[in-house]
Amino acid sequence: MPSLRGRFFRWLVQRSVTKGSTYLKPLLVQRQEMEATMSRIKPSRKVTVQAVDCSGVPGEWIIPKTCLGGRTLLYCHGGGYYNGSLKTHRAFVANLAIILKAKALHFAYRLAPEHPFPAGVDDSVSVYRWLVENTTGPGSIVVAGESAGGNLALTILLQARTLGLPMPVLGVLLSPHLDFTFSGAAIQQNAESEILYTLEELQWMRGLYLGDDKATDETWWRDERVSPLWADLSGLPPILVHADSTEMLRDDAVVLAERIRLAGGRVELKVWDGLFHAFPLVSMIPEAKQALREIAAFAENYW
Repeated sequence: MPSLRGRFFRWLVQRSVTKGSTYLKPLLVQRQEMEATMSRIKPSRKVTVQAVDCSGVPGEWIIPKTCLGGRTLLYCHGGGYYNGSLKTHRAFVANLAIILKAKALHFAYRLAPEHPFPAGVDDSVSVYRWLVENTTGPGSIVVAGESAGGNLALTILLQARTLGLPMPVLGVLLSPHLDFTFSGAAIQQNAESEILYTLEELQWMRGLYLGDDKATDETWWRDERVSPLWADLSGLPPILVHADSTEMLRDDAVVLAERIRLAGGRVELKVWDGLFHAFPLVSMIPEAKQALREIAAFAENYW
């Protein structure tokens, strides 16, 4: 059972979010609201923030006062592929960097619909390539992301393998969105328990991300750069996956873990109970703090 604070925050989100209304708001308004809400949470004073140009993609180094060796975190933010920014995720990336004792890089990939697929993927892979060339080595890099950023994080791993780039030491995916076919059982099973979005909203996001020429072509829904759940998942580094039992995207995480194991890979899956999509970003609840501790413990096994 979730903590009292976790249950309260779930109730608070339910009160403040109207499911099924996302696409009724102009994108600019949605982006402004997300920045206004999430940028109220200030990054810890235990880090310094430095702007950086990642081969043409804007980014930020977030550097804790205590770093071990060449540890580096590459973080891909979520936001439905059309929302999110350096401001919205700065505080969370700082918290993750602190507990990992790692220098963290997050970046502002181009957003849909102004820049539909493959712009976000191209930017993410470009930043990873830049990072490999400008750090102590890929063996010190953890690639992580939540929601849409979880998709991009896994896609980075797959594209690194395809392109022959050095692989990072491990991946961390939080409530990842990995399947644009929306075929997981939880899409229907959790339609009521999900508090943030509906299937119609997910389909709307798919349309924004893929663009008019691909959104109605089902072959694109299974393209491994769009839906990495359908890729060959062999040859990947160890991966940690967290999700919640109530979210519609739960089975993206569950099926991913099953397929990685079948492919002979190493994966650890944790499905929390009774919280909400991407809850580790909400530092005010004890489960979020515990999730970060578990990420750090998992990383210590491989760093």
